[in-house]
Amino acid sequence: MSSSPTYLDPIVIPLVRGESILDVGCGYGRWGHLIQTNFWEFGLTKPPQVDGFDAFQPNVEFCSKSVCYRKVWHQKMPSPLNSSWDTVLACEFIEHVEQNVVEEVINLLEGAAKKRIIFSTPNWPYYRKGLESIVGYNDFEAHLSYTPRSFFKRRGYKLKGAGFGNPENLLVRAIKKSKLPGQSALESIPRIFPSLGEGIVAYKDF
Repeated sequence: MSSSPTYLDPIVIPLVRGESILDVGCGYGRWGHLIQTNFWEFGLTKPPQVDGFDAFQPNVEFCSKSVCYRKVWHQKMPSPLNSSWDTVLACEFIEHVEQNVVEEVINLLEGAAKKRIIFSTPNWPYYRKGLESIVGYNDFEAHLSYTPRSFFKRRGYKLKGAGFGNPENLLVRAIKKSKLPGQSALESIPRIFPSLGEGIVAYKDF
């Protein structure tokens, strides 16, 4: 995805590890900028080296103009990665690959992670077509697959929910429908109860 919801920021940034980061599906470069400016939140004293790739060439060109990335290139998954990084960060990415290659893509990304891999993805089957973007129509914005919490758990990932809003959860639907004031205070609850989250963050160490 070219960008991502802000409710992911306080969950994902503290999970980053090490001095080299791969931003998978770097989009407009949002995570590259956040990592370079908030590196102290994951224990570094200086900004790490951040590389990124994207399947949409205009996104690659957009990010190449940024000072946040050491290297940005065009690549579509599944395909081999010829290096490794302390953290492989794949936020709002895996839902954009076809269902029959999800596991292959995850295997490839895990193979490139030296310390930690982090995914974020919608917490329910959220399919859609490509979208217009600030750099043109992007077919790769389509959501082609769904990776459930159970899949990540089987592979040894830890899970956090992100954003209060899973539309398939009956409790969430009832609370949203009630339109009670103060619902923004519920945003942190999915971190403990991932099933309530609009999205999930899954991470694993090596």
